[in-house]
Amino acid sequence: MARVKDLWFSERTREKTKRHPDRGGSKAAKRWLAVWIDPDGNEVTKAFHVKEAAKKYARDQESDVERGDYIGPKAGRELFGPLAKKWIRLRGLGGTSALRYESTNRLHVEPTFGARQVKSVRPSEVLEWLRELEKTHGASARSVAFHIVQGTFDLAVADGMRKDNPARSPIVPRIEIDRAERPAWSTDKLWSVVDQHPAPYRPVPILAAGCGLRQGEAFAVAVDDFDFEPGRVRIERQLVRVGQRIVFKLPKGGKTRTAPLSPGVARTVQAHMDTYPPVETTLPWMYEDGTLAEKPVTARLLFVWRGELLAPPMAEGARTNAGRARQKNAEGMNLQTSVYNVLVWKVALSLAGVIPPPANNDRGALLFAEAREDGMHALRHWFSTTLQDAGVNLAGVMDFLGHSRKGSRLPVTLGVYGHVTEETYEAARGAVDRSLFRLRAVQDQSSNGTETEQAVSQ
Repeated sequence: MARVKDLWFSERTREKTKRHPDRGGSKAAKRWLAVWIDPDGNEVTKAFHVKEAAKKYARDQESDVERGDYIGPKAGRELFGPLAKKWIRLRGLGGTSALRYESTNRLHVEPTFGARQVKSVRPSEVLEWLRELEKTHGASARSVAFHIVQGTFDLAVADGMRKDNPARSPIVPRIEIDRAERPAWSTDKLWSVVDQHPAPYRPVPILAAGCGLRQGEAFAVAVDDFDFEPGRVRIERQLVRVGQRIVFKLPKGGKTRTAPLSPGVARTVQAHMDTYPPVETTLPWMYEDGTLAEKPVTARLLFVWRGELLAPPMAEGARTNAGRARQKNAEGMNLQTSVYNVLVWKVALSLAGVIPPPANNDRGALLFAEAREDGMHALRHWFSTTLQDAGVNLAGVMDFLGHSRKGSRLPVTLGVYGHVTEETYEAARGAVDRSLFRLRAVQDQSSNGTETEQAVSQ
């Protein structure tokens, strides 16, 4: 039962125990003590100068207990910084995502909120922080930083540290990331870029487009992943840089999958292996929590650095001295995204006329223009568009791309009743070959080097 206690009088003897401030007593002395019982049955108190304030506070606390909204007066004294690190840890992020969140928290969140008590942060302060971040960072970086702040306060509310989340206040706007639909590449554009690749790397974009692979997945494909007879390829790993380390890990989302392997793509892969035998590559294996397995993993990779790139034609100055230096003694080593993009992918884009030739910056270094919309991820868009245009089962398209069908927002017809059969695989294989290899001459690299017309399903 909520009540108020007069601290100047003993409840047992009813004798006065303190002097009035005007007669020599402490000016800071609080006379009235609000008393209530918390949800655990413990008596809790808080002192006030004014009796009515103590009464109101005690009644409010008692009402919160009855509604289940009780937050103790000592709650929320925890510092934001340790709680944010706990929230990131509890997210169970993969190695690369964990590094990004930890870095964003350290650089953009902790300097403002790290030393603050959880209960002390107001919505206006979150808004002010966001406005300052807008001046120096793009939507993507702001979105991650805001997600950390919002998630940390969600954890504080869930653990009874405060009643509300200041990052969810109506005055704090949502961060909108521009997810405008990318223009789909045409097959002609795809081949114009493929044709500008040096011979050892031409199958990389063909395999990525024909099977819907991400760049790191294409770099990590091994000979044992292919089932040529049924026409399938298993996507079991990706190759990524985490900090200064190159590692194998599961594909995005921690999920393996199987993708259709069309006859045309299969012949391209087999011809490549005849000319460039797979190379055993041993790298650390990273688990989804960012830790490394005790033993490294060895895979016979299709694509590694080959000698042809060590002394290439300069392609009108496109391949920079810095890039060539990084390639020194790289023969047989695994591909790396940053180097591949400069030495192979952007060179091909430039020679195909997709992006301008590289230009010297103010320091005299050759740099390519940004090509975000024309990165290798565009090949996955081509794969998805090609399959959907051919009427391939949408459940199959999602599975082949590694997209989850378990979300509550998906219609039950797709999430529960969408099935992928051998007919789905066959439809996908036919769609890829009809689009990618129709009327296209494929060089038979395994025999005499002459070009032969590839037969494809119509």
